Amino acid sequence: MKTSHKIAALGSLTAVAGAAACWKWMIRMPLKEFTRYALYMAALDDEICRNELEGNQIGGEVITFPPKAETLQERYQLFLQMNRAKSRRQLQKEVAEMERRLQESRQYTDKPEEQLEVELAGESEMGSRPSAQPV
Repeated sequence: MKTSHKIAALGSLTAVAGAAACWKWMIRMPLKEFTRYALYMAALDDEICRNELEGNQIGGEVITFPPKAETLQERYQLFLQMNRAKSRRQLQKEVAEMERRLQESRQYTDKPEEQLEVELAGESEMGSRPSAQPV
């Protein structure tokens, strides 16, 4: 084989390998599927928060949530940002965990409201994080 043929074959092989690597790393799933996951996760998260927190009190203030239409848009944007680099398998695992947590959170819907106490946990890299605990 001539040197020019070898160079052309090697160049073609490199281009194919580069395209395959780019495809694997850059495109995780179709945009429509990704946005559907983000919306579903936002709806699950909203329902979990409402089940666990709505009606309880923190510092004498009753926890109430705005209408779902207002909170879902912000949560949707948050999940779009948070899940940008995740694969389909990772998202499916997180959705399954959220669905399990939603089932657990339904136990709080018929319970009487509690007074929650907010304590600042230790300092983290992003600052203080509040944690709510029943009193």
